[in-house]
Amino acid sequence: MLKNKLANELRERQCNYGACSRKEINSITDDEIIDCYITCSCCGEKQVDDEKQLTLIIEKANSADEFFAACDLVAKTKMMVN
Repeated sequence: MLKNKLANELRERQCNYGACSRKEINSITDDEIIDCYITCSCCGEKQVDDEKQLTLIIEKANSADEFFAACDLVAKTKMMVN
């Protein structure tokens, strides 16, 4: 999947959620919207903190749901190692 396609799917999810206006959501860059979805709102830790790994996950995902699943897997693996 291309990064901009994933970012657009994530923007659409935010619009459907209704917390912000479409104008506000569309003003967020691709990197910022993706970062919002992989960063813990409580502690600020990222599920995927390696840029190369994040790029690979985005490229391999066919949908936002596959992206979420891959990021969750990385986060769980990271927790098991630490």
